[in-house]
Amino acid sequence: MIKLIVTNMSCGHCQLKINAELEANNYKVVKIDMSKNSVLINTSSDQVNKIKRILDSINYVVDNETPVLDIEEHTIWDDKLDDDLNYETFTTYLFNNEISIIGFNDEDFGVIILCTVTQLHDAVEYINQM
Repeated sequence: MIKLIVTNMSCGHCQLKINAELEANNYKVVKIDMSKNSVLINTSSDQVNKIKRILDSINYVVDNETPVLDIEEHTIWDDKLDDDLNYETFTTYLFNNEISIIGFNDEDFGVIILCTVTQLHDAVEYINQM
């Protein structure tokens, strides 16, 4: 998955138009976050230029100053997260670092997140320092 920042996205209509155009071009939009102007698309980073052209054709601009992020699904397992206070602290850390929790593996108490590899390493290091 990739995460792009669309600088001139400002309303629900923008969200619908972007979603419709990308899906019409066979891209799966995972999430559009209006508050952060971000679009999460289930594709690889080699598709960025094509996606930029598609969005440009409908008058939306991808921020070239913000790097395109490769986002992956990861599961973090750690016994420290069995403790309610540690879990709450960790989820606050994830929220503050714009890492999305998308689910849980109840069997092993794993937290399933969407993030970059760098964010994953930082999150694991954060747990290790708890």
